[in-house]
Amino acid sequence: MEEPMHLRARRITREELYQLVWDKPMIRVAEEFGITGNGLAKVCDRLDVPYPPRGHWAKKEAGKPVVTLKLPPRRDEIPSAADIHPTPPKPACSPAEEQAAAAVADRIRDVVVPESSDNLHPRVQAWIVSHKKRQKEREQENNRSRRREINWAPPLIPDLTERDLYRFRATSAIFYAVEKAGGTIEKSPASGKVTFLIDGHQVECSIVEKLMQSLKQWQEQRKWTAFPEYCKSGLDSSGFLRISITTYLKDGRPEWVESQKIKIGQLLPTIVSAIMAAGPTLKEMKREHEEQQKRHREAEERRYEARRLREIDEKRWNKFREYVANWEERERLMAFLTEVEGRLATEGDVTISDRTLREWIEWAKAKAEALNPFGAGAAGMFQTIARVTQWS
Repeated sequence: MEEPMHLRARRITREELYQLVWDKPMIRVAEEFGITGNGLAKVCDRLDVPYPPRGHWAKKEAGKPVVTLKLPPRRDEIPSAADIHPTPPKPACSPAEEQAAAAVADRIRDVVVPESSDNLHPRVQAWIVSHKKRQKEREQENNRSRRREINWAPPLIPDLTERDLYRFRATSAIFYAVEKAGGTIEKSPASGKVTFLIDGHQVECSIVEKLMQSLKQWQEQRKWTAFPEYCKSGLDSSGFLRISITTYLKDGRPEWVESQKIKIGQLLPTIVSAIMAAGPTLKEMKREHEEQQKRHREAEERRYEARRLREIDEKRWNKFREYVANWEERERLMAFLTEVEGRLATEGDVTISDRTLREWIEWAKAKAEALNPFGAGAAGMFQTIARVTQWS
């Protein structure tokens, strides 16, 4: 079957790719290839093609000077071109999944993101209480330091900012909605890295501020939050929240980011439906994993059994060859003893050590006869071979 046009790979040379990424923003070039900006950056790295740094196009639009990096000569280990494969579209939801999402949306239709911090979810309200307690303890610690005339005291903990409170309100709405949809909250740290329990499976989510590169002085960075320990330095608030399911799912990790037009309240049914759907997905993934492990064990058992049978067969064959060698040796020995008996007739019987020559011949015949594989017949020989095991 011929591959659909929108899924066909597109070959591009280093020179072509270099021209594209310096003509327009990476995200726009990536869209033309049907991949993400990060995916395009990896292709550039593979072909050793430099691309504009963060903020390049903003500076250029603002009329500020920018630096254009030159395309370096191709080294031997660097390919001259690459095939860029578009990201396949996500499969459409099944009727059952659409029905489940509609049921979740119906159950949480009354849940909204509150405009005030009153009546927040108890888990979120506990964050505010804990923060005030920490503030009070830090203030008391500062007062003690001043009374002792200590030159340094730990800084006071700032009040919750509007961005903190908005995140709390959005998180509260998500908590209430998940519980109404049938899930439970297992872990709920103030960092926003929360864990829900859906159908007995842990679904880890991130309800955090979307951050962006900051151009502010370091003293002004992270003043948008009372929890600077939860974000990296050099980053600033974008003014929007980012919600994502961080638990690995076979269809990827869903993520939602606010914008000027779309807020968390509008995304709430979609977010909660995805969280609730993650439970059955994880259940199915667990079942598939267990089946895969079962198949692996069965394959290992088959390989072990085949190896065991090969070893037994090889040992049985060696036993058969041993019988052949014994038979040939017996035939030689008996022929030799016939010659010895002939000499006995001409030379006469004599005593050698504690035995006569005839007794020595009978002793040798008994030893040679012990090599006979047909002592119990051909069937007896093969019965002995059949009793050979892996550990024989």
